[in-house]
Amino acid sequence: MTDPNALSIPPHISAAQIKGFAFAAGRTVLEGGVGKMLDLARANLRNVPRP
Repeated sequence: MTDPNALSIPPHISAAQIKGFAFAAGRTVLEGGVGKMLDLARANLRNVPRP
């Protein structure tokens, strides 16, 4: 089963990709999708290695 909120992260991220993601996330939040962005963050932060 694949998590629909899982982000695919390339090995090298450009400034344009960061800018595009920030604009898309901001637009989602402004359209009332705060819960959707929180779900996205929860789904992806659990995969970040902790020291």
